[in-house]
Amino acid sequence: MTSAGRDPFHVYRERLDAMGFRPSKSLGQNFLLDPALNRYLAEALGASRQDLVLEIGPGLGFLTRELANRAGRVLAIELDRRLHEFLGEEIERMPDGERVDLMQGDILEKGGGLNPLVLERLEVAMQAAQYERFLLGANLPYAITGPCMAALASMDRLPERMIFLLQLDVVERLTSAEGCKAYGNLSVLLGSLYRCRMLRRVGSEVFRPRPRVASAVLELVRREDSHPALEEAEARVAYASFLRQAFAARRKKLRGALSLDGAAGKASLDLEKLGAHGDLRAGEIPVDVWPGLWLTCSPGFP
Repeated sequence: MTSAGRDPFHVYRERLDAMGFRPSKSLGQNFLLDPALNRYLAEALGASRQDLVLEIGPGLGFLTRELANRAGRVLAIELDRRLHEFLGEEIERMPDGERVDLMQGDILEKGGGLNPLVLERLEVAMQAAQYERFLLGANLPYAITGPCMAALASMDRLPERMIFLLQLDVVERLTSAEGCKAYGNLSVLLGSLYRCRMLRRVGSEVFRPRPRVASAVLELVRREDSHPALEEAEARVAYASFLRQAFAARRKKLRGALSLDGAAGKASLDLEKLGAHGDLRAGEIPVDVWPGLWLTCSPGFP
């Protein structure tokens, strides 16, 4: 399980120069060059031949190569049409390229949510080969991190495990706990579904072009003890909406913030039973309390 067969980066750069390619700042194209770190990401994901892996933004295919070496199937979706063409040629040269299914397109719809074509391709692949698990790995551009994470949490079939390389402050926000300034609605949404932790920090020197900020590896492992009410995608969408509203009023005490759904009276009666107090603010409420608060204010679920 190595990067054997991969050309040095100067060869890739020459090929990219020949096609007139320049990395796009708007697309957040910072390519992870370090072979050891690409291997680390693939090993941290822990895919086997019984697993299907979704890779968002494969770039030059360095991580794709490592994932294909381990997984049963890799579905890689690339937005940049120039890189999609480049990747098609690169995949043909990979030792396990036959295990890679390359798509061109955006992982997100314009109005939010995941691209339905990607979801359809995933479901077809899962059913065709009866893969045991669905996993996800990505060196994700900072600009789409929030929308992408929220959209992933609303999938009918949630990934069992996810590994991301993200901007450091984003990883710190997503792994923060109550009482921290960075703690917010996305911290709670992901924390309600996954065990989230930072695996390691990553400096800018391993990227080309070099970003101006530090990065970190984020691990998300599906919680076996997540609230039963969050099993269905429709419920998770409603839960995410509730959290956005609650944290939009994060400076208010909980009694006032929960009046967003017109249920403050009922909610305030149950706060202490749920492990919260009406004088607390949204940023002070632990992750595991939020599903109960949501259900108190949303009688239609589960």
